[in-house]
Amino acid sequence: MRKMSEEPKDTEWYRRKFLYPNGTLKNKLNIKDAAELAQKEYLGSAVRALAFLRKNKKITSVEDLKKIHKIMFGWLYDWAGQIRDYELIKGDTEFLEYTRIKFGIEEIDEKMRQLASRKEIANTDYAFLLDRLNYLHPFREGNGRSSKLFLQAFAANHGQVIDYPRSNKELIIAQNNADINQIAKLIKIKPKAKKMNAR
Repeated sequence: MRKMSEEPKDTEWYRRKFLYPNGTLKNKLNIKDAAELAQKEYLGSAVRALAFLRKNKKITSVEDLKKIHKIMFGWLYDWAGQIRDYELIKGDTEFLEYTRIKFGIEEIDEKMRQLASRKEIANTDYAFLLDRLNYLHPFREGNGRSSKLFLQAFAANHGQVIDYPRSNKELIIAQNNADINQIAKLIKIKPKAKKMNAR
């Protein structure tokens, strides 16, 4: 598991930039109750995610991930869609250093270019991308949801649907352990249902 033994030196800057004094994320609706914000965020992002999927947009690179994150969370957070320029740690999990994010993006984009011409993509390839996106963790919040939508839309371009596990716990553990084989076992790839024409 990727771990870090000490907190970043810019913790105070980080708190001033992103949090209200009570620890709730600063937001455009000025909601200071964390539970209320979480509910509002969940419902609002879910509605926007569904609307985006229905458009069947072509997905080619991390640039599209930035757009997706902006769509899902831009109505609530000023920093939505912006790649972080600071270190990010959650619990004992350390994500990619911000000075190396450029290289992480290049690796993901290159993998997607390699997969673009394939008619179908294997679950191990989706697992690889999910692992790299998790380690990249490009945004302050909403990384998991935007990454899943990003890959779901990419799968749709190839006539596929990614069936993520109902329980997120096992997937998070596998991602934090960078266990691509386990991630591949947890996600299922299905053919996209064909639309039936009305008669």
